[in-house]
Parts: sequence; C-alpha cells; structure tokens
Amino acid sequence: LHECSPRRFVHGEVKPSNVLLDADYNAVLADFGLARLLTIAGCADPSSASGGGLMGCALPPYAVKPASAAADHHHRPSAYRAPEARAVGARPSQKSDVYSFGVVLLELLTGRPPEHHASPSASTSSSASFSGTTTTVCGGGGGGDQAQAVPEVVRWVRQGFEDARPLSELADAGVLRDGGARKEVVAAFHVALGCVEADPERRPRMKAVAESLDKIGS
Repeated sequence: LHECSPRRFVHGEVKPSNVLLDADYNAVLADFGLARLLTIAGCADPSSASGGGLMGCALPPYAVKPASAAADHHHRPSAYRAPEARAVGARPSQKSDVYSFGVVLLELLTGRPPEHHASPSASTSSSASFSGTTTTVCGGGGGGDQAQAVPEVVRWVRQGFEDARPLSELADAGVLRDGGARKEVVAAFHVALGCVEADPERRPRMKAVAESLDKIGS
C-alpha cells in the first residue's frame, strides 16, 4: 500500500479486525477508509460488525466486541495507533501505520492484547513487570500524554528485553512450539520493536519491514 504509487497512501487503522484471511490464510488488509466514509455518511458504526465476515473466526475472543460496546469503542483512540496519531486533530502517516503494524506483530508474538490488565490471580512478577515498564519507557518520551499512550504490550516487551527475561516468558507458547524457531522469534521481536520506536523518524519504512520479515527463516 505504501509503495504502490508516488502518492503517500496511508491506511490509518491497522489492527487485527482489519486483517482478513482468505481460504489459504493469506492476509489481506481491509477497511481502507471505509470506516471514515461510513462515519461521514452517518451510517451505523462499522465496528459493530467486527466479529463477522471472513475474519470473525480468526480473531481472538478479546478482539470481538459486543454490539453494546461498539459505540463507546468507536470514539476511543485505537490501542494500535501510534502515540503521535492519538492527539486531537493529528493526521495519520505512513510511519504511524508502521507503528500500528508493530503493535499487531507484538500481539501475535506474545498472545497479549495491546492493553493487558492482569487478573487478581496473575502472578506478582507479571504484575510488577507491567507496572514497572510505565516509568521506564515514559521517561524518554517527550510529553506525559504521549508517553502514556504507548500500548502496554510495547512497554512490557521492551522491559522484558532490557531485563534479559527468558524468551518463554515473553513469547506465546504457540510460537515456541517448534524448538528450532527461537532465533526466528527473537528476530521477529526485534522487527516489531523497531516499528514501535517512539520517534517516527526512527521507524523503518514498511518496505524494509516486509523485507526483514521475509529474511527470517529463509
């Protein structure tokens, strides 16, 4: 999408509910401007249909919202948006699309939604690692509001790598099922963390991201 034309096309809402899977599990990015057009036209909130269609059975349970929560959800900034794209009046950019892709990739690798709230039965170490990441990452931000907008999964993974935690504590068990894939999983984490750099200028272009992912395991 970013490289198909001299014009700088931007999606603006890269998130799992906008990723469709065909019969062969090839991913297709959907809702390119559709949500904004429907909103302008005064139609029903399109997010209320996020649980149906081609992608419905592939979404994790927490990503399929009941209709009663759709209206409120539509007016809140997406947890997948880059911090700079959440400000009132901010215009999405290709680099904010890259950030959103990085959050989606981290979700796939960890099995955690962007904003993970530990249950009362969660381990103390897990809760501590989440609460500890807030101050660590926000300090290098450049504004409390923007730092606060960093998805929790981003802070948690960064802190995990800084603390040299075992990969088994960060990655979802499903992606580590193949014991020989650990190197590839770590490489994918590094690609994702590059996408979610706080400074948009430090994020790679989506073409470079795709090339890096193609090299993993090849």
